[in-house]
Amino acid sequence: MHYMKSEELKMDELINCSDGLISLQGRRLILQDIRALAHLRKDLLEGVGSVPARKILTRFGYFQGQEDAAAMKRIFTWDNLEEWLRAGAAMQSLQGFAKVTVNSLKLDEVQGHLCMEVSWRESCEAIEHLATFDAAEYPVCWTLVGYASGYASFCLGKEVVFIEDQCLATGNKLCTATGRDIDSWDQKLDLHTAYFQQVEIGREILKLSEELKQSELKLARQRRQMDLLEKKNKPAFFEVHSPAFEQVIDLATRVARYDSSVVVTGESGVGKEILARHIHRCSLRSKNAFVAVNCAALPETLLDSELFGHKAGSFTGALHDRIGLFEEADKGTIFLDEIGDIPVALQTKLLRVLQEREITRIGENLPRKVDVRILAATNSDLAQSVREGSFREDLYYRLRVIEIEIPPLRNRTEDILPLARYFVNRVSTKFNKPNVHLDAKCLNYLQAYRWPGNVRELENAMERAVVLCNKGTIQPEHLPPGILHPTAETSPASFSPQRSLAEVEHEHIQRVLDWTKGNKSQTAKILEISAATLWRKLKRTNE
Repeated sequence: MHYMKSEELKMDELINCSDGLISLQGRRLILQDIRALAHLRKDLLEGVGSVPARKILTRFGYFQGQEDAAAMKRIFTWDNLEEWLRAGAAMQSLQGFAKVTVNSLKLDEVQGHLCMEVSWRESCEAIEHLATFDAAEYPVCWTLVGYASGYASFCLGKEVVFIEDQCLATGNKLCTATGRDIDSWDQKLDLHTAYFQQVEIGREILKLSEELKQSELKLARQRRQMDLLEKKNKPAFFEVHSPAFEQVIDLATRVARYDSSVVVTGESGVGKEILARHIHRCSLRSKNAFVAVNCAALPETLLDSELFGHKAGSFTGALHDRIGLFEEADKGTIFLDEIGDIPVALQTKLLRVLQEREITRIGENLPRKVDVRILAATNSDLAQSVREGSFREDLYYRLRVIEIEIPPLRNRTEDILPLARYFVNRVSTKFNKPNVHLDAKCLNYLQAYRWPGNVRELENAMERAVVLCNKGTIQPEHLPPGILHPTAETSPASFSPQRSLAEVEHEHIQRVLDWTKGNKSQTAKILEISAATLWRKLKRTNE
């Protein structure tokens, strides 16, 4: 199971906008201009003094942080508490508070201790304070401090206080803060706890504080637009986040500059032709032709003519001389997809091309020189075909100078969400449905699904979702039913009428436990039983 990562959060998948309402999964929001908040900050400082003003703004940030932490817990499944905590920093960045970096995070869940250090670059509070008051004598990122404290307190289930160590408004290059649980702070905490307590300055100020709770900074538009532009200029193939696929790209890029033959292997739909095109683009032949042919789609006689060409009159229907695809790809690259299905008779001709760099058209005796690089692909086991005698061993080794295996999508789950977002953007542009995006509730379904059809299946699923969605938001019900309700990975051979119901139940529980990596709480939730019932069932089978 792939758990949500903090760096995978996208604001357009969290926020829904329609008919004057902005909501984060049912929680209503409003957009608030930072200059308006700066003027409010100025009025508070001049009207009630720095201490009450700081309390109000700190508590405002604290409430917002708590609400966001609750939303992150409600929407997503996190691998661990640390990842949930890091999501708070990601949410601060997405909402435009600052460019937030977690410098260090030390967590002891057993003792309930936390030490977290963050950096806030281009803090909105510090920049606006400088524009309004010039330099400050003390750190001024009060809302940011409150937010970080409220978010971490909710996650830890224990009061956490962040203290700003340095601030842009005081002349530092960036703002930094340290957060600790209250039991881990020293006497320095005594100077700051008062700012997290309610301010008793009358009904008007309390009313103002309540209004401030509803305002949020959701100004990540520029960053989102830049991401979309970047995606439009890059093919889906390069939406790579998984280490396994990064290694594939690195290997393909390194071998591209040489003319060695390459066999690309992998399951159907993983992107073998796209990898072959990448190798061609990175090669010295990139300015010349890239010719692709599916060897399994043509009968033997037609494939022979397609690959090597023919002379007029060489067979019925051959009315004119025709060059083959090898000649068409001269000085370039030819990609032979499903090479394992090529007939044995044609394998001999193909071997000659590799050895002599020449072809002979059907009906001719004159060999013709060709300068072409051969890339091949298959989803079958060529070595097994050699052992069975259906594929020539000498051709196998000639083709397989370099073999690149593309892992299936289920083994590189880090790539699922970036690819899904890319396909949504591409298909919505194609169908003239701008600004379509995934709702956050879809993400767990996409990551949990096994994708037997790999990238091709994901692309088709996103096209279906874009076509069916309304108001620009893809909801879970727009996904294919098989993704929402995947079938168990069983085969008819595993069925046995002699197995008892208890045995089947035990096997299913173990499968779910394996899928959740031993997470019993998640397992109980999936099985729709209590944790105590799960414990009893496991205990009974182990006795």
